Amino acid sequence: MALFTDAGVITINDLLEYEGTLVQTASDYSINVDTKIALAMSGIGDRLMLWLLNIGASDPQFLTRRLIGLSTVVVTDPLRRWIVFESLNRIFAEAYNLQLNTRFQGKWQEYRQEAKSAADFAFQSGIGIVFNPLPEPALPLVSVQTGNSAAAALYVQTTWVDGKGCESAPSPVNGQVIPAGSTISVAMAEGSVGAPAAAVGWNVYIGVDQSAATRQTSTPQQIGSTWQLPSSGIVSGSLAGQGQMPNFFIRTSKQILRG
Repeated sequence: MALFTDAGVITINDLLEYEGTLVQTASDYSINVDTKIALAMSGIGDRLMLWLLNIGASDPQFLTRRLIGLSTVVVTDPLRRWIVFESLNRIFAEAYNLQLNTRFQGKWQEYRQEAKSAADFAFQSGIGIVFNPLPEPALPLVSVQTGNSAAAALYVQTTWVDGKGCESAPSPVNGQVIPAGSTISVAMAEGSVGAPAAAVGWNVYIGVDQSAATRQTSTPQQIGSTWQLPSSGIVSGSLAGQGQMPNFFIRTSKQILRG
């Protein structure tokens, strides 16, 4: 699972699972969906931070919470639904305010209520945290070099790995079209200086389909190193996961923020 502070935790595709008219509505009324998602994330982030500060020792990281912020909060399914519904709430609120259309008013009210219900459920089911966060890596550095690979379109992702084998959410996809007689090398954009404290290495995922990149590294690569595609080409390894699972759930049924 992604961390709350990872980039692109929620995209328009997540919203389309619940609202098929979204693209048409946003296009017709010049509504910036990415901006609304960012505003939803910001608002929910403020509520989460205040909630975590208020529950004190119920949060095992309460002594450092002001310092680490939300960097250890995992986007579980309940939290993801809250973000999605809050984003849709903001989108249709703007659509209604622009047009004063009762259809948009109905959707606005519907998603506002769904967002409130999702928030209640997220708090009651527990806010998931990890003790050693592995943030999503930045776009990997990919360079084309002389080699012996056939011409191909390759899609590259990377993940951070900790000492227990846990992986971060995969990086954004770096797509490269390589000509015949070439190969690629891959490095982490963060290098060794920007690696997360919990990371002991990193993995490479490559595919000819950007939605089906498979792991190419049998063991994690050393931080700061560069990996090169071997002459044998890409292998059919395991698919990239979705990130870290929570190590702990913070639950309380008495301190649920409403509104």
